[in-house]
Amino acid sequence: MPFSTYLPEHMGSIRLTPSGPFVAGAYAELTLTYTAGTFGIDDTGMVKISWRTTSDMSKPQFDKPAAANFTTVEASNGAKLDVWFDRLNIRPYANTLLIRVGRGYLRAGDTLTVRMGDRRQGSPGYRLQTNCEARVEFKTSIDAFATYEFTELPEQPAFALVAGPAAHWKAIWPSLAVVGEPFRLAIVAEDAWGNPTSEAEQTLALMPSHPIRGLPQSVAIKRGDGPRVLDDLTTDAAGDVDLRLVADGEELARANPLRVVTAAPLRRYWGDLHGQSGETIGMGSAESYFRYARDLAFIDMVGHQGNDFQITDAFWAELNRLTAAFDAPGRFVCLPGYEWSGNTGMGGDRNIFFRREGRPIRRSSHILVEDRPRAEPSTRPTSSFAHLQARTRWSSPMSAGATRISNAPTTGSSSAAWRCTRPGARSNGSCTTRSRRVIAWAWCATATITRDARAPPNRAPRPSARSAD
Repeated sequence: MPFSTYLPEHMGSIRLTPSGPFVAGAYAELTLTYTAGTFGIDDTGMVKISWRTTSDMSKPQFDKPAAANFTTVEASNGAKLDVWFDRLNIRPYANTLLIRVGRGYLRAGDTLTVRMGDRRQGSPGYRLQTNCEARVEFKTSIDAFATYEFTELPEQPAFALVAGPAAHWKAIWPSLAVVGEPFRLAIVAEDAWGNPTSEAEQTLALMPSHPIRGLPQSVAIKRGDGPRVLDDLTTDAAGDVDLRLVADGEELARANPLRVVTAAPLRRYWGDLHGQSGETIGMGSAESYFRYARDLAFIDMVGHQGNDFQITDAFWAELNRLTAAFDAPGRFVCLPGYEWSGNTGMGGDRNIFFRREGRPIRRSSHILVEDRPRAEPSTRPTSSFAHLQARTRWSSPMSAGATRISNAPTTGSSSAAWRCTRPGARSNGSCTTRSRRVIAWAWCATATITRDARAPPNRAPRPSARSAD
């Protein structure tokens, strides 16, 4: 939905060479060869090759042969082609290379050869997406009849992006710890683009500013190891602690600041509550998103906030299954929820979080999912945020086992201007933020989610959103 489904098996085929994998952020020459199907392509018919809206893969350019990202398209029969780039496709595949058969046509078996990063005239190649992904897809659709009715090909070209060699190191531990209570240190190697990588080999001296019980003097990271996690570390005295990672006399990394206190009625936790995956407008699978948050980013909590109009009933059930499976009270909190994605005039985007799985999704629209029968009230779109509030019967942010956060327009992930409301306030929910990355800790600072009752007794309390209403 909503492309044409007319005879996709007769619309041709497309092949990618080389097939990868490639290193994320590297330069490569990608050759896509489209072979016309039964109907060929009529004059002024088109081919669209699209990739994800959120990808930072470079845009193609067509007039500087020696520069990066130079892209050419040639027809085997000499047909004149019009080629350009635009963000002109159905989400989540907005980035699009458009090819129009401007003069001439294609018969069955004729080919179009697309070279992204054509190196024949000195270009270094095409700069690929900088984050790793198991399957980067070029979604290809065909307007064979020059009707601007596009049919997606049944098999799409795709490649994998993997991390490069280690260029940086990170040391991650809590921002706040209590004297005598155990905490964790994670040591992560990253490539030049910040992707965690196992392509690392180094012996690191661990140099704290104050004694840390359980911390070895050094660790040896071998190629293929991945992140090193050191559990059950403790301190005997309050104060601020620095940690340096040193190799051959050179400081390679410094851990985030750690403050040790004798008591902490409120804790500081790190999380990402506004991630999306490839099932909506992000990348990769929802499962890989949760696994990355837990095993590579080492954050304390995570939420998946897919746009409601892209979440099918099957995916909503899968999200609930995943949050239940990954949630580990006292260690790693997964919050079920979605982004109510109304148009600005309807109330704007709102982040909806539930305290437990099994709650219904009430969409702002069904524009990219199949509609349910109108006889089912729970599946009708909510016409405004006020309507959503009324149907959910919120009297306070957590009264229905749910809370909501305004998703204010953002001018960039580094712009953070948020306003917190008291728990129970009737304004809008928990926090207003202009940076999705700070929602988690801003929200936790209100103690709305800080529930330590289920923390394992032998560990420092961590967030738990699974206590009873």
